[in-house]
Amino acid sequence: MNRRQWLATAGAAALGGMACRTGLAAAPAYPSRPIRLIVPFIAGTAPDASARSLAAELGPLLGQSVVVENIGGAGGIIGARALKRAEPDGYTLGVLANQHVINVHLYRDPPYDATRDFTPITTVSGGPVVLAVPATSPYRTARELVDAMKRQPGALNYGSGGKGSVAHLAVESLLHQTRTEAVHIPYKGASEIVTAMVSGQTQFGMPVLSTAAPFLRNGQIRPLAVSSAARSVYFPDVPTLAEALPPGFVLDNWSGVFAPAGLPPALTRRLFDAIATLQASGKLDASTKANSGELRKSASPAQFAQMVAAENARYGKLIAEIGMRGEAG
Repeated sequence: MNRRQWLATAGAAALGGMACRTGLAAAPAYPSRPIRLIVPFIAGTAPDASARSLAAELGPLLGQSVVVENIGGAGGIIGARALKRAEPDGYTLGVLANQHVINVHLYRDPPYDATRDFTPITTVSGGPVVLAVPATSPYRTARELVDAMKRQPGALNYGSGGKGSVAHLAVESLLHQTRTEAVHIPYKGASEIVTAMVSGQTQFGMPVLSTAAPFLRNGQIRPLAVSSAARSVYFPDVPTLAEALPPGFVLDNWSGVFAPAGLPPALTRRLFDAIATLQASGKLDASTKANSGELRKSASPAQFAQMVAAENARYGKLIAEIGMRGEAG
Protein backbone atom coordinates (compact mmCIF):
# COMPACT_ATOMS: atom_id res chain seq x y z
CA MET A 1 0.00 0.00 0.00
CA ASN A 2 1.51 3.36 -1.01
CA ARG A 3 1.27 6.50 1.09
CA ARG A 4 -1.73 7.90 -0.85
CA GLN A 5 -3.72 4.68 -0.41
CA TRP A 6 -2.81 4.50 3.27
CA LEU A 7 -4.01 8.07 3.89
CA ALA A 8 -7.29 7.41 2.07
CA THR A 9 -7.93 4.27 4.08
CA ALA A 10 -7.05 5.93 7.38
CA GLY A 11 -9.26 8.92 6.57
CA ALA A 12 -12.22 6.74 5.78
CA ALA A 13 -11.77 4.83 9.02
CA ALA A 14 -11.55 8.06 10.99
CA LEU A 15 -14.73 9.42 9.39
CA GLY A 16 -16.52 6.17 10.10
CA GLY A 17 -15.47 6.31 13.73
CA MET A 18 -16.54 9.93 13.99
CA ALA A 19 -19.94 9.10 12.49
CA CYS A 20 -20.49 6.39 15.07
CA ARG A 21 -19.43 8.67 17.95
CA THR A 22 -21.68 11.55 16.81
CA GLY A 23 -24.74 9.41 16.04
CA LEU A 24 -24.42 9.82 12.28
CA ALA A 25 -24.17 6.13 11.53
CA ALA A 26 -26.74 4.78 9.11
CA ALA A 27 -30.13 4.34 10.78
CA PRO A 28 -31.74 0.89 10.65
CA ALA A 29 -34.15 0.35 7.79
CA TYR A 30 -37.74 1.42 8.48
CA PRO A 31 -39.59 -0.22 10.05
CA SER A 32 -37.36 -2.08 12.48
CA ARG A 33 -39.97 -2.56 15.23
CA PRO A 34 -43.79 -2.81 15.54
CA ILE A 35 -45.94 0.15 14.51
CA ARG A 36 -48.67 1.51 16.78
CA LEU A 37 -51.94 2.45 15.02
CA ILE A 38 -54.18 4.64 17.20
CA VAL A 39 -57.95 4.63 16.70
CA PRO A 40 -59.61 7.40 18.76
CA PHE A 41 -62.90 5.48 19.01
CA ILE A 42 -64.12 2.27 20.62
CA ALA A 43 -63.95 -1.09 18.87
CA GLY A 44 -66.72 -1.76 16.37
CA THR A 45 -66.86 1.75 14.92
CA ALA A 46 -66.24 2.47 11.23
CA PRO A 47 -62.69 3.88 11.78
CA ASP A 48 -61.85 0.87 13.95
CA ALA A 49 -62.98 -1.56 11.24
CA SER A 50 -60.89 0.31 8.66
CA ALA A 51 -57.86 0.32 10.95
CA ARG A 52 -58.03 -3.39 11.70
CA SER A 53 -58.36 -4.46 8.08
CA LEU A 54 -55.51 -2.12 7.16
CA ALA A 55 -53.26 -3.34 9.99
CA ALA A 56 -53.80 -6.98 9.02
CA GLU A 57 -52.45 -6.34 5.51
CA LEU A 58 -49.97 -3.52 6.12
CA GLY A 59 -47.96 -5.42 8.72
CA PRO A 60 -46.89 -8.27 6.41
CA LEU A 61 -46.16 -5.82 3.59
CA LEU A 62 -43.84 -3.72 5.78
CA GLY A 63 -42.33 -6.71 7.58
CA GLN A 64 -43.41 -5.60 11.05
CA SER A 65 -46.62 -6.00 13.03
CA VAL A 66 -49.07 -3.10 13.07
CA VAL A 67 -50.90 -3.01 16.41
CA VAL A 68 -54.27 -1.27 16.68
CA GLU A 69 -54.78 0.66 19.92
CA ASN A 70 -58.25 2.06 20.72
CA ILE A 71 -58.01 5.30 22.70
CA GLY A 72 -61.61 6.46 22.88
CA GLY A 73 -63.20 9.35 24.71
CA ALA A 74 -64.33 12.94 24.18
CA GLY A 75 -65.52 12.27 20.64
CA GLY A 76 -62.06 11.24 19.45
CA ILE A 77 -60.15 14.11 21.05
CA ILE A 78 -58.18 11.96 23.52
CA GLY A 79 -56.88 9.62 20.83
CA ALA A 80 -56.04 12.45 18.45
CA ARG A 81 -54.16 14.24 21.21
CA ALA A 82 -52.15 11.08 21.90
CA LEU A 83 -51.21 10.92 18.23
CA LYS A 84 -50.23 14.58 18.19
CA ARG A 85 -47.86 14.07 21.16
CA ALA A 86 -46.11 11.02 19.67
CA GLU A 87 -42.70 11.18 18.02
CA PRO A 88 -42.89 11.76 14.24
CA ASP A 89 -40.76 8.71 13.52
CA GLY A 90 -43.29 6.54 11.68
CA TYR A 91 -43.86 4.20 14.62
CA THR A 92 -47.06 5.87 15.80
CA LEU A 93 -49.82 6.40 13.27
CA GLY A 94 -53.54 6.96 13.59
CA VAL A 95 -56.75 6.36 11.68
CA LEU A 96 -58.76 9.54 12.16
CA ALA A 97 -62.20 10.31 10.74
CA ASN A 98 -63.99 13.51 9.79
CA GLN A 99 -64.79 13.83 13.50
CA HIS A 100 -61.17 15.00 13.65
CA VAL A 101 -61.99 18.30 11.89
CA ILE A 102 -65.44 18.61 13.44
CA ASN A 103 -64.06 18.67 16.99
CA VAL A 104 -61.95 21.77 16.59
CA HIS A 105 -65.09 23.79 15.81
CA LEU A 106 -67.26 22.25 18.52
CA TYR A 107 -65.09 22.66 21.58
CA ARG A 108 -63.52 25.69 23.16
CA ASP A 109 -59.72 25.49 23.28
CA PRO A 110 -59.32 22.11 21.52
CA PRO A 111 -55.97 20.44 22.31
CA TYR A 112 -54.88 20.25 18.68
CA ASP A 113 -55.09 22.01 15.34
CA ALA A 114 -56.65 19.69 12.76
CA THR A 115 -54.40 20.82 9.91
CA ARG A 116 -51.09 21.90 11.56
CA ASP A 117 -50.54 19.19 14.18
CA PHE A 118 -50.67 16.13 11.92
CA THR A 119 -49.15 14.72 8.75
CA PRO A 120 -51.89 13.42 6.41
CA ILE A 121 -50.77 10.25 4.61
CA THR A 122 -53.79 8.99 2.67
CA THR A 123 -57.51 8.32 2.78
CA VAL A 124 -58.71 4.81 3.59
CA SER A 125 -62.49 4.56 3.57
CA GLY A 126 -65.70 6.48 3.82
CA GLY A 127 -69.44 6.36 3.42
CA PRO A 128 -72.63 8.23 4.28
CA VAL A 129 -74.82 8.30 7.34
CA VAL A 130 -78.33 6.93 7.00
CA LEU A 131 -81.54 8.44 8.32
CA ALA A 132 -83.30 5.44 9.84
CA VAL A 133 -86.23 4.49 12.07
CA PRO A 134 -87.18 1.28 13.89
CA ALA A 135 -88.88 -1.39 11.78
CA THR A 136 -92.06 -0.83 13.81
CA SER A 137 -92.10 2.92 13.12
CA PRO A 138 -95.15 4.40 11.37
CA TYR A 139 -92.82 6.62 9.29
CA ARG A 140 -91.90 5.17 5.92
CA THR A 141 -90.34 8.24 4.28
CA ALA A 142 -88.14 11.08 5.42
CA ARG A 143 -90.95 13.51 4.63
CA GLU A 144 -93.35 11.67 6.95
CA LEU A 145 -90.80 11.84 9.76
CA VAL A 146 -90.20 15.55 9.25
CA ASP A 147 -93.94 16.29 9.08
CA ALA A 148 -94.43 14.48 12.40
CA MET A 149 -91.72 16.61 14.03
CA LYS A 150 -93.39 19.75 12.67
CA ARG A 151 -96.74 18.74 14.11
CA GLN A 152 -95.27 17.95 17.53
CA PRO A 153 -91.98 19.81 18.12
CA GLY A 154 -89.77 17.94 20.58
CA ALA A 155 -92.05 14.90 20.82
CA LEU A 156 -89.59 12.55 19.10
CA ASN A 157 -86.08 11.70 20.27
CA TYR A 158 -82.97 10.49 18.51
CA GLY A 159 -79.71 8.89 19.57
CA SER A 160 -76.11 9.65 18.68
CA GLY A 161 -72.66 8.35 19.51
CA GLY A 162 -72.13 11.34 21.80
CA LYS A 163 -72.34 15.11 21.80
CA GLY A 164 -70.57 16.49 18.77
CA SER A 165 -70.39 13.13 17.00
CA VAL A 166 -71.03 12.79 13.27
CA ALA A 167 -74.46 11.31 13.97
CA HIS A 168 -75.28 14.26 16.24
CA LEU A 169 -74.13 16.78 13.65
CA ALA A 170 -76.08 15.02 10.90
CA VAL A 171 -79.39 15.13 12.79
CA GLU A 172 -78.87 18.70 13.93
CA SER A 173 -78.20 19.63 10.30
CA LEU A 174 -81.47 17.96 9.34
CA LEU A 175 -83.40 19.71 12.10
CA HIS A 176 -81.87 23.06 11.19
CA GLN A 177 -82.68 22.66 7.51
CA THR A 178 -86.28 21.53 8.10
CA ARG A 179 -86.90 23.91 11.05
CA THR A 180 -87.96 21.07 13.33
CA GLU A 181 -87.15 19.97 16.87
CA ALA A 182 -86.28 16.64 18.49
CA VAL A 183 -84.72 15.54 21.77
CA HIS A 184 -81.08 14.41 21.62
CA ILE A 185 -80.02 11.32 23.61
CA PRO A 186 -76.21 10.90 23.52
CA TYR A 187 -74.76 7.41 23.92
CA LYS A 188 -71.16 6.25 24.36
CA GLY A 189 -70.65 4.78 20.90
CA ALA A 190 -72.03 4.62 17.40
CA SER A 191 -73.37 1.07 17.71
CA GLU A 192 -75.70 2.17 20.50
CA ILE A 193 -77.54 4.47 18.08
CA VAL A 194 -78.92 1.40 16.33
CA THR A 195 -79.58 -0.74 19.40
CA ALA A 196 -81.50 2.17 20.96
CA MET A 197 -83.79 2.28 17.93
CA VAL A 198 -84.26 -1.49 17.93
CA SER A 199 -85.19 -1.49 21.63
CA GLY A 200 -87.61 1.42 21.20
CA GLN A 201 -85.65 3.93 23.29
CA THR A 202 -85.39 6.32 20.35
CA GLN A 203 -87.61 7.04 17.37
CA PHE A 204 -84.94 7.75 14.76
CA GLY A 205 -81.23 8.35 14.22
CA MET A 206 -78.52 8.93 11.63
CA PRO A 207 -75.78 6.33 12.22
CA VAL A 208 -72.95 5.73 9.78
CA LEU A 209 -74.16 3.33 7.09
CA SER A 210 -71.47 0.73 7.82
CA THR A 211 -72.63 0.57 11.46
CA ALA A 212 -76.31 0.31 10.54
CA ALA A 213 -75.97 -2.09 7.58
CA PRO A 214 -76.43 -5.42 9.45
CA PHE A 215 -79.59 -4.11 11.11
CA LEU A 216 -80.90 -2.76 7.82
CA ARG A 217 -80.36 -6.09 6.12
CA ASN A 218 -82.11 -8.13 8.80
CA GLY A 219 -85.05 -5.74 8.88
CA GLN A 220 -84.65 -4.42 12.44
CA ILE A 221 -84.44 -0.80 11.29
CA ARG A 222 -85.81 0.94 8.18
CA PRO A 223 -83.70 3.28 6.02
CA LEU A 224 -85.33 6.53 4.89
CA ALA A 225 -82.43 8.37 3.20
CA VAL A 226 -78.64 8.44 2.88
CA SER A 227 -76.42 11.51 3.16
CA SER A 228 -74.22 10.81 0.13
CA ALA A 229 -74.38 12.74 -3.13
CA ALA A 230 -75.49 9.55 -4.94
CA ARG A 231 -77.40 6.51 -3.75
CA SER A 232 -75.47 3.80 -1.93
CA VAL A 233 -74.43 0.82 -4.05
CA TYR A 234 -75.41 -1.39 -1.10
CA PHE A 235 -78.93 0.00 -0.75
CA PRO A 236 -79.82 1.41 -4.20
CA ASP A 237 -83.53 1.70 -3.39
CA VAL A 238 -82.89 4.18 -0.57
CA PRO A 239 -83.06 7.82 -1.77
CA THR A 240 -80.49 10.47 -0.97
CA LEU A 241 -81.43 13.32 1.36
CA ALA A 242 -81.48 15.62 -1.67
CA GLU A 243 -84.11 13.38 -3.26
CA ALA A 244 -86.13 12.84 -0.09
CA LEU A 245 -85.97 16.35 1.37
CA PRO A 246 -84.78 18.88 -1.24
CA PRO A 247 -82.31 20.52 -1.20
CA GLY A 248 -80.86 18.06 1.32
CA PHE A 249 -77.19 18.04 2.25
CA VAL A 250 -74.14 15.82 1.75
CA LEU A 251 -72.18 14.36 4.67
CA ASP A 252 -69.41 11.86 3.98
CA ASN A 253 -67.95 9.97 6.93
CA TRP A 254 -64.36 9.58 5.71
CA SER A 255 -61.36 8.12 7.52
CA GLY A 256 -57.66 8.26 6.74
CA VAL A 257 -54.16 7.57 8.04
CA PHE A 258 -52.27 10.35 9.82
CA ALA A 259 -48.95 10.72 11.63
CA PRO A 260 -47.78 13.44 14.02
CA ALA A 261 -46.65 16.69 12.42
CA GLY A 262 -43.07 16.60 11.19
CA LEU A 263 -42.99 13.10 9.77
CA PRO A 264 -40.06 13.06 7.31
CA PRO A 265 -41.20 13.19 3.66
CA ALA A 266 -39.41 9.91 2.89
CA LEU A 267 -41.39 8.07 5.57
CA THR A 268 -44.63 9.75 4.48
CA ARG A 269 -44.01 8.53 0.95
CA ARG A 270 -43.03 5.04 2.12
CA LEU A 271 -46.28 4.65 4.06
CA PHE A 272 -48.40 6.12 1.29
CA ASP A 273 -46.87 3.81 -1.30
CA ALA A 274 -47.48 0.78 0.93
CA ILE A 275 -51.15 1.65 1.53
CA ALA A 276 -51.70 2.53 -2.12
CA THR A 277 -50.24 -0.86 -3.07
CA LEU A 278 -52.74 -2.61 -0.80
CA GLN A 279 -55.64 -0.60 -2.17
CA ALA A 280 -54.63 -1.29 -5.77
CA SER A 281 -54.25 -5.01 -5.06
CA GLY A 282 -57.82 -5.32 -3.83
CA LYS A 283 -56.71 -6.79 -0.49
CA LEU A 284 -58.77 -4.23 1.45
CA ASP A 285 -61.88 -4.54 -0.72
CA ALA A 286 -63.47 -7.59 0.92
CA SER A 287 -63.39 -6.27 4.48
CA THR A 288 -64.55 -2.81 3.39
CA LYS A 289 -67.48 -4.19 1.41
CA ALA A 290 -68.39 -6.55 4.25
CA ASN A 291 -68.91 -3.44 6.38
CA SER A 292 -70.79 -1.60 3.60
CA GLY A 293 -67.98 0.94 3.44
CA GLU A 294 -66.44 2.64 0.45
CA LEU A 295 -62.75 2.62 -0.38
CA ARG A 296 -60.99 5.92 -0.89
CA LYS A 297 -58.16 5.40 -3.35
CA SER A 298 -55.36 7.42 -4.96
CA ALA A 299 -55.31 10.35 -2.56
CA SER A 300 -51.65 11.40 -2.31
CA PRO A 301 -50.47 13.03 0.93
CA ALA A 302 -50.77 16.45 -0.74
CA GLN A 303 -54.27 15.71 -2.03
CA PHE A 304 -55.34 14.37 1.32
CA ALA A 305 -53.99 17.48 3.06
CA GLN A 306 -56.03 19.66 0.70
CA MET A 307 -59.14 17.60 1.42
CA VAL A 308 -58.66 17.88 5.19
CA ALA A 309 -58.26 21.66 4.88
CA ALA A 310 -61.42 21.92 2.78
CA GLU A 311 -63.39 19.73 5.20
CA ASN A 312 -62.10 21.80 8.11
CA ALA A 313 -63.48 24.96 6.50
CA ARG A 314 -66.77 23.33 5.49
CA TYR A 315 -67.57 21.92 8.91
CA GLY A 316 -66.58 25.17 10.58
CA LYS A 317 -69.14 27.02 8.51
CA LEU A 318 -71.84 24.38 9.04
CA ILE A 319 -71.38 24.22 12.82
CA ALA A 320 -71.47 28.02 13.06
CA GLU A 321 -74.74 28.11 11.08
CA ILE A 322 -76.36 25.46 13.27
CA GLY A 323 -75.01 26.95 16.48
CA MET A 324 -73.82 23.65 17.91
CA ARG A 325 -71.52 23.50 20.90
CA GLY A 326 -70.00 20.27 22.22
CA GLU A 327 -68.81 19.34 25.68
CA ALA A 328 -65.49 17.54 25.81
CA GLY A 329 -65.52 14.42 27.93
